[in-house]
Amino acid sequence: MKKTYIAPLALAFAVAGLSACKQESAPAEAAPEGIAGVEISNARLVLPAVKGNPGALYFDIVNAGDEFVAMRAVAVTGAKEAMMHETIDEGGTTRMAAMAPLSLDKGVPVSFAPGGKHVMVMDLDENLAAGDTTEATITFAGGDKQSFPVKVEAPGGSD
Repeated sequence: MKKTYIAPLALAFAVAGLSACKQESAPAEAAPEGIAGVEISNARLVLPAVKGNPGALYFDIVNAGDEFVAMRAVAVTGAKEAMMHETIDEGGTTRMAAMAPLSLDKGVPVSFAPGGKHVMVMDLDENLAAGDTTEATITFAGGDKQSFPVKVEAPGGSD
């Protein structure tokens, strides 16, 4: 009785042949963070004069891109919470109010500045000091995010 080794030999050659075709996989490209055309500048976090009080984040932003953009939220590294606010004048009395998502019209700069729009930054890390740099991240409608460096300043707005 003769044994046939054809099937096992064919399988061995097929496996060896396929292993020679192994392709190197290229690393996946990370999706770019941010939105094309959104430019953020002059970012600064002003520390509170009294420890435990909120600080304020100010910056300039412009949508120089072609897409509709709306800011939904802001987060700051070193803070437990950050909220977009604006100062409202009601019959000679000013107060702060939480902002709804902010539409950024194409080419129209928006300033987050004292006495106007700002980001109130609560529960700041005690280790943040004037002269440091931290990071803020804006979340836009649709979930896109854009991070940017923020200079930390002493109360009163200077380091």
